[in-house]
Amino acid sequence: MDVLFMAHTSNTEVENCLETTTSESDDYFSSGNSNTTTSSASDSTSSRPVASTCNGTFSLGNLGYCDDPKDATIDEDYMPIELRGKIWKTNKILGEGGNFKVYLVTNDDGLHFAMRWSRRQDCSTDAFENDNERQIRTVSRMKLHTENAIRIKELIGHHPNIVKLIGFRKVNLFTQQIMEYVDGGDLYDFIERNYIRKKRRIGIAKVRSLFRDLLKAVKHIHDLHVAHMDIKVENCLLTRNRILKLTDFDHAKIFQPGKLMPGSVYATEAYAAPETFEKEYRPDYADIWACGIFLYFLLKSDVPWEIADRKRDNDYFTWCQTEHKANFFRFQKSCETVAEFLMKMLQNDVNERATIDEILAHQWLQQ
Repeated sequence: MDVLFMAHTSNTEVENCLETTTSESDDYFSSGNSNTTTSSASDSTSSRPVASTCNGTFSLGNLGYCDDPKDATIDEDYMPIELRGKIWKTNKILGEGGNFKVYLVTNDDGLHFAMRWSRRQDCSTDAFENDNERQIRTVSRMKLHTENAIRIKELIGHHPNIVKLIGFRKVNLFTQQIMEYVDGGDLYDFIERNYIRKKRRIGIAKVRSLFRDLLKAVKHIHDLHVAHMDIKVENCLLTRNRILKLTDFDHAKIFQPGKLMPGSVYATEAYAAPETFEKEYRPDYADIWACGIFLYFLLKSDVPWEIADRKRDNDYFTWCQTEHKANFFRFQKSCETVAEFLMKMLQNDVNERATIDEILAHQWLQQ
């Protein structure tokens, strides 16, 4: 999850969003000075927090994978000066993934942020503890990743439909991203809770509003020659007023307009354009395809196929063989316009695929 500028929420703005806290609510992060410092903890009665356990689980425990808090090395070089040396109190878990968890945290100024703890390497084994070369490689990868994220956030700046990244803290082999706290949760959970469970469809007006918010964010970054590379409903958050904000720029690329770029496949296969499985492709056009899959999900609460590869996915193969591809989606007659709109983005031939400006100008969005 990425972006730039100082963004925070006051105690009064967030108090209604907090659930009853558990023992985590008394846990604290303490950094020392800026640069590389060591946090201290007195003994087992200390209220300092957490980073994980040695069995590979990921919870806020010791400040480092298997280290005691007093041994943790904390680097705040990539934090704004005014936020260095702060104590961070965890309130609750906001979300998690394969190698990270996101917490709602409060610093000692009473400001609320989202903090994402990521681990780049499982350092829970003795082999890793004794492998200095491997540790150096891990730290080097973390540094490159952080520097790339900082560069991209500086390019992106501020936009109302993009989650703001405040800065980074490094705690041993963990990276903490400090971000704007968005109080409405993620879009997938919102859809799952309010529509999928109840077997309802999202109203067209709401679909149009959410999709327009996404396109505004994509337009902003594409104009700055940044491709997101992992657009999906899970990477969008909602404010309590249901404004969509794009987040998670971990896979973002800086591109040159009109130029093919070598690179890895699009981060989430179900949203990946067919050309991304080749050696070179245009990242901005891959984002456009992902926007099409995103819109399909809003309309159907599912993706049309698991992977856009004819040899590996029967649904995608059938769609490719269908002459009138919009009919494949089985939209109601009243949705014929949106089916045609969707096909502007889901063109296998990138030369036929719509640009972000063409999508924003489409009549369906103007209704």
